[in-house]
Amino acid sequence: MAKPFQKVKLRHAESVQRRSAERKNPNYPRISLKSLFYVTGIYRKAVGARTIFFIVYRIYNSVLPSITAILAGSAVTAIANAVVTRDFVPFFILAAVLLGVQLLDVILGTINGFLSLRTYQDVYIYVSKMVTTKYIQIPLRVRESREFADKFNRVKDFAYSIPSISTSVINVASAIISLISVIIATLTVSPIVTIVVVVSAIPSSILTLQLSAKRRRNWREFTRDRRIAWNIESKITNSNNALEIEMNGLGDYLVKRMIKANRHSQEQDIIDERRFLWPRFGSNILETIASFGVLIFVAVQIINEKLAIGQFFTVRTLLNQLNGNISSLFNNIASVNENLVNATDFMEFMNTPAKPSGDLKISDIPTIEFKNVSFSYPNSNVKALDNINFTLNPGDSLAIVGENGAGKTTIIKLLIGAYEPTEGVILVNGEPFSKIDRESYLAQLGALFQDYSRYEFATLGENVWFGDTSKNYSRKAIELALEQADLANLSATYDKGLNQIMSKDFDETSTTDLSGGQWQRLAIARALFRSPNVLLLDEPTSAIDAKSEYQIFHNIIEAQKGKSTIIISHRFSTVRKASQIIVLKEGKIIESGTHDELVSKRRGVYKTLFEMQAEGYN
Repeated sequence: MAKPFQKVKLRHAESVQRRSAERKNPNYPRISLKSLFYVTGIYRKAVGARTIFFIVYRIYNSVLPSITAILAGSAVTAIANAVVTRDFVPFFILAAVLLGVQLLDVILGTINGFLSLRTYQDVYIYVSKMVTTKYIQIPLRVRESREFADKFNRVKDFAYSIPSISTSVINVASAIISLISVIIATLTVSPIVTIVVVVSAIPSSILTLQLSAKRRRNWREFTRDRRIAWNIESKITNSNNALEIEMNGLGDYLVKRMIKANRHSQEQDIIDERRFLWPRFGSNILETIASFGVLIFVAVQIINEKLAIGQFFTVRTLLNQLNGNISSLFNNIASVNENLVNATDFMEFMNTPAKPSGDLKISDIPTIEFKNVSFSYPNSNVKALDNINFTLNPGDSLAIVGENGAGKTTIIKLLIGAYEPTEGVILVNGEPFSKIDRESYLAQLGALFQDYSRYEFATLGENVWFGDTSKNYSRKAIELALEQADLANLSATYDKGLNQIMSKDFDETSTTDLSGGQWQRLAIARALFRSPNVLLLDEPTSAIDAKSEYQIFHNIIEAQKGKSTIIISHRFSTVRKASQIIVLKEGKIIESGTHDELVSKRRGVYKTLFEMQAEGYN
């Protein structure tokens, strides 16, 4: 039977070789002052003027222990002297100074505690805004790649850690100041004590940094495993998946898969910890013996009357602070190193070029032409589209028919500019898409995608209004869109009407539980609320019954009179009214025409599919 972690050990040699090759790569992420300044710059922008207070407080808080130790030691000596001389004035002066120092620390500490929580939240919110704003600006072709998915996972790791990195950076600076002040204070008592304690702390500090470097590499190497674990956890805890998981008895299996992925990402860390166990144990024993020896040395010096009695207390306090400061310094350096490993990814992410856009603005119903358009997805040699040609004039309705994987949705992605053609050109009003102002162009479009969104956290009215938030929130316009989507009476079923939150997960008083068909109709209402010049419908009624489908399409046709519509659907009752129909197969247009023209063909693919579907309804 294999020993625990034996598989991990077998993978270790391969891992070492891979890491060696990665380190030779100029793009391999390294800790740098640039990334450190980048993080502190984000912190300063998020926190603003409060940064000055935190710097002042940290400096004061760093030197306070040394000052306190010296004053306290002097106070002990003053007490011993007062027993003999009966002069208590020096002691009371020292006590008053100590009290003032401590009261100032209490005042500053209270203010710091109040500001720290808000600061952490401000940094987190600021970074979240940075990441999400940038994400939606990045082209879809970039976002859909697996490499980007792994990178973005590391970006999120880094983004969530920026508040703690900022704290660790401040702690490093604070520990350095505190360490210097303690060393100076200790040197005034005995240079030998200082040298012994600092030297004894070196092995432990080196081990801390080495282990940190290993953790840093492991965290990057197992990005995919963590992403799998988090994806499984999100599916388990998403109420939309609850019924399927329960019905199929997937719960226990998914939990096991999640744990397996988590353990896979952590096993190497455990192996490294085991390798460092005995060295760390030895270095800690060395520090303990050195500290104990220093105290014996100071005690002997006091007995020989070479040091004042109060200096034993001073040295003991400074000794604890010195050990603590060295440990804190290197632990915080290690923490910064571990968290900064993804800084390179974060900076690259923030510098990713936004979606390209031209200068020609579109303010009317555009004419859209696909001219010899071919397209292959990144890292694929297969053509998803092959030499596609069609024109959508104002007022046209175009239906796209084909089997799954034929390229229907890919046409939509190209049409909205999510991808660029591999070959050929897309013209808008006779101009290449690259010259068109994308924002003004998209403002003319409205869409219902096959994977439509459910905004469960929002109200019924907001779920419609999200179709175009540039418009005023108009109850009348929202109710009209709901009526067009065959949901005219939905708001009347709720006590809160349009203000009803659409999920029990976000409103415990809610009794809302929309069906899949109702959610799809709500998405249709959202698209119609936009009043688009070009309406894109990708399987718009897949979850809707035939009666509602007929009424909805009647309303869509009325709403889109004089405008353009593109419909992707497997239901021929939906597409037959289109003014133009194209049939796709393996990315190519194999037939085109009106419904009557296509069914009149003797052996046409469209006719065959239409008759098969019609037979299913008999």
